Amino acid sequence: MDRRNVRSVMNDRASMDSSPKQSPTKPNAEAIAWYVEEAQRLLEDQQRRAESLRTRGGQVAGFGAVFLALIGGNASKILETVDGCTGTAIGLALLGASLCLAVSVVVAGVGVIKPQPFASISADEITNYVSDRFQSEPDLWRVHVRSLRALETATRNAQDGGNAAAKAINVSLYAFLAGLAFSVLAIGILIVELI
Repeated sequence: MDRRNVRSVMNDRASMDSSPKQSPTKPNAEAIAWYVEEAQRLLEDQQRRAESLRTRGGQVAGFGAVFLALIGGNASKILETVDGCTGTAIGLALLGASLCLAVSVVVAGVGVIKPQPFASISADEITNYVSDRFQSEPDLWRVHVRSLRALETATRNAQDGGNAAAKAINVSLYAFLAGLAFSVLAIGILIVELI
């Protein structure tokens, strides 16, 4: 830390020490209630995002499985029509396509579609709010602060789940596109050979 920074910190501390001591104030209950509402909206947004990503992952997995089935069902017929180096090249391209599409389906299935724990406030926490202790609480802001903490945890879980799903979708999508490229390569080689 250089001398200017040390002086600045020392001046800040001196000004804090010389400022008149303020009496502790009661938290603004209306502001805290607003924070709870905003946190609930954020949680709902994160949950919708995660659900949307899971749907997209299911679509990628479905398309990958369809193309994988098409390749698997037609590979032997395609390879019977050509032989030699061309047949080997087409076979390798179809093998590459099959592997990439299989990776796409597996990553989408494991990383996105598999059931995830639902990120929300636990039932026990809600049960606490209807207990006599909370119902008779004179300072409602204390309950709101507790709600904010629970919403923070739930929102963080939903956000982490959405981020993990987004990463899985990206990997799955790239594998799917690589599988399609290998398929197009195999079809291109076949067309050139048949012409």
